[in-house]
Amino acid sequence: MLHRAKRLIVQKVINKYPKLKEMLFPLYSKYVAWTTRREVQRRLKNLKPERYYNFENAIRRNVIIVTVDCMRFKNTSQAGYFRDTTPFLSSLGKNYTAVSGAPWTYPSVPTILSGLYPTRHGAYIHSRKKYLDNLGHIKGIKQSVITLPELLLHMGYDVYMATAIELSSFHFRKRVPYIRWYPGETRAEKILGDFLKWVEGRRGKSFFAYLHLGDPHEPLNPPEEYWNYFGRVKRLRNIETWDYTRLEDWEKPGFKEYVENRVLLYDNTLRYVNDRLELFFDRLEKFGLSDDTLVVITADHGEEFWEHAKTEAEYFYDTRKGTGYGHGHNVFREVAEVPVVLHGFSGLKERKPISSTDITPTILRELGVEPLFPLDGVPLQEREPRGRPILIEASGYGYEKKALYLGDLKFLYAPDDNVRWIFNLKRDPWEENPITDREAVSIMERKLKSLLSKIQLEGTKRVGESETYAH
Repeated sequence: MLHRAKRLIVQKVINKYPKLKEMLFPLYSKYVAWTTRREVQRRLKNLKPERYYNFENAIRRNVIIVTVDCMRFKNTSQAGYFRDTTPFLSSLGKNYTAVSGAPWTYPSVPTILSGLYPTRHGAYIHSRKKYLDNLGHIKGIKQSVITLPELLLHMGYDVYMATAIELSSFHFRKRVPYIRWYPGETRAEKILGDFLKWVEGRRGKSFFAYLHLGDPHEPLNPPEEYWNYFGRVKRLRNIETWDYTRLEDWEKPGFKEYVENRVLLYDNTLRYVNDRLELFFDRLEKFGLSDDTLVVITADHGEEFWEHAKTEAEYFYDTRKGTGYGHGHNVFREVAEVPVVLHGFSGLKERKPISSTDITPTILRELGVEPLFPLDGVPLQEREPRGRPILIEASGYGYEKKALYLGDLKFLYAPDDNVRWIFNLKRDPWEENPITDREAVSIMERKLKSLLSKIQLEGTKRVGESETYAH
C-alpha cells in the first residue's frame, strides 16, 4: 500500500507540470521498476509457465510489436483510402484487416498480448454502466493469465516496453521488470529512437519489445512539416482534440468544416507515423536485425469521426454526455477494425478478417512454443476454421456492446440499449441499414451466447485457472 501511495503522489506531480513531466517520466519508470522487479520474478516462479506451454521445440527470434493507438483500418492505404496515409505499412510484409478485441485501449492491449478475449482475460469495466472514471469496477488481467512478454521473460529474453498512453501499460506493472512511460504528447520518433538506442547495446541477446505510439490519439500533435501534409488544416477551435460532441452541435454552421479539418489532421498524423516507422525499419536493417526479428504493427482500436453520430444519439446511452466521436463507446467498423502488418513470419495464410487475438498465437507458432490449453486466437499459419465467429466486446462508455463477425454478417448486440442489429457488410459496408428480422436476430444471438459460453468454458480447462485479478 505504501508503494502504491508513493506512486500516486509522484504521478499527480509529474502530470501537473509538462516540462517537469518530460524530465521525470524516465525516473518514474525506473522507480516503478525498482519496486516491482522482485514481484515479477516471484510471480513467474509461482506460476510455472512450463505447466501451460511446451517449450521443447522453441527457437529464439527477436519480437517487436508496435501498436499505433487509434489507427483505424478505414483510413489506411491498405484499405484503398483516397489519401496515401500508410504507403510503407501497406508494402511491408503481410497485411490483414483485423477486428480488435475491444473498442478502447485498456481491454484491447491484453487481448493483443495474450490471445484471449476480454471475457477471458478479465481486464475491463465490470459494471452495467461503464465509464473510465469508475475505477472501482475496472479489473486487471486475471492473475492466472500469462501474457506474451512474461512467457518470453521466462525464456530468457530481455523485455522492453514503452508507451505514450499509460493506460496501455497498467496491466504489466507487476508482470514486466521495466516499462518506459512517456507523456501523451510524445511523438513516435522519440519512442522509437529511444528503443533503438536500447537495442543497439544488446546485440546477440534475444529481446521482446512492445512499443505503444500515441500520435493519432488526441491531442493530435504532428511535427510542423506534417501538419499540412495532405492539405492545409485550418486552426479551428479544439481541432487537436474534439468539438461538436453533442447532438445539438451538429446543426451548427461550422460542423462540416470542423469534421473535414479534423479528419485531415488525423490523416496527416497517420502519414507522419508511417514515415517514422519506415525510418525505424531502415535502422533495424542497418543493425542487421530485420532478418531475425518478427515485427507486428497494429492498432488497439480505431476512431470514429461522427459516421454513426445520429444513430448513436438516438439509440445508445453514452456516459460522456456526447457521442459520435472518438472510441470506446461503440463497435461500428470505424472503431472495431484495425490493420495488422506482419514481417518476418513464414507460411501465413490468406484470411479476412482476422482477430487481434490471433497475434500472440501466430508469434508463438513462429517461435515453436505450443500452448497446452486453448487460446481464443488462431495462428495465421493455419487456415481459418470454417464458420469461425470473431468477437469485439468490453465497451468503455455507456452500456456493454458486443459485435459478432460471421462471414459477411455482423451482429451488434447491446441489450441494455434495446439494440440487436444484423448488418450484411457486403451489401451495407457503412452499416446504415440494420436487419431486425426476429428469427435472424435470434439465430445470431444464440451464436454469440454460444461463443461466450465456449470462451468461458475453455478458460476453466487450464489447470489453476482462478477468478483473481491483478491491479
